[in-house]
This record gives sequence, structure tokens and C-alpha cells, in this order.
Amino acid sequence: MKYKVYHVNAPNFQPTIPIDFPNEFTKVAEVVCENLEEVFRVTNTINTPWWKNPEVKCHRKTRSTSVGDVVVDENNNHYLCDRAGWKEFK
Repeated sequence: MKYKVYHVNAPNFQPTIPIDFPNEFTKVAEVVCENLEEVFRVTNTINTPWWKNPEVKCHRKTRSTSVGDVVVDENNNHYLCDRAGWKEFK
């Protein structure tokens, strides 16, 4: 599945539903992954910078995906990165 990854412009690393999405966010990548957990893994720097992962089409080299960031799937479902997992929102 294809996903778009958006990082909040002023991160506070809190799992708050974005009230101004996408205006307060920057699209940093598009990825092809099987699920959201894999999206999180490939957009985090572990052994190499995340933008070098083959699943990632990087739009902006920046920090790793974290709490408060948003991922949108190819069906236009929106997911907030939470402290443990993902929270769907409209």
C-alpha cells in the first residue's frame, strides 16, 4: 500500500488530533509498505538515515517520524502517530 508521511511543523511530541491538518504539516515522504508499523520503521533512522531506505521516496530530509505526525494511506484514511501505535482520525 502507498502512504504519504507528514511531519508536524512545530512538534511537541504529543498525541493530539491535528486540528489544522495539513496546513501545519510538511509532506516529508511517500512510502510503499504493508502496514503502518512498517511505515514507522522505514521513516525512522535506525542503522542508516531513514531517507535511504528503499521503500521511501523522500521529499524532505528531516527528523524521524514520531508522536504527533500523520500518515495518509492511498484510500485517504488519516492516522496520527500515537505513543503506542496509530489513531485514525477524519
